[in-house]
Amino acid sequence: MAMEKKGWKKEFARDFLALGSWMFLVLISVRLLLLPHRWSRLFPLLYPFLIAIILVLILEFFVKDKIDYYISRAIILGFFVALFYKDNWFNGFVVAILFILLASSWYIGNSWKKINFGFLLGVFSIGLGLLVGGWLG
Repeated sequence: MAMEKKGWKKEFARDFLALGSWMFLVLISVRLLLLPHRWSRLFPLLYPFLIAIILVLILEFFVKDKIDYYISRAIILGFFVALFYKDNWFNGFVVAILFILLASSWYIGNSWKKINFGFLLGVFSIGLGLLVGGWLG
């Protein structure tokens, strides 16, 4: 019985980490592109979002097993989706989900060092994306 509970908890944690997967990122990106009246709110965020995601993708090829990239992608996705929707309740929901995501990553066995590097990479990518994307857009 205890084994089943632990299996359920790990499965739940993995499900939360899936919020930072490439597939979920593509799914949300396509969804935002299909919204009506999307371009006026989406365009200012497009370059910063793409720069942040491309930075994570490049680092993912060169730095393996030292960073939790699920955390990085989820932070980037959560940040830009929250900016897109501009709703305080939704922003609070995103923050709560990100805290659960951090705890889930730790629960399935990732070290705090790897999780922190993923968090810092996500925040750095967002900052760089906003900085460079502001110059491009």
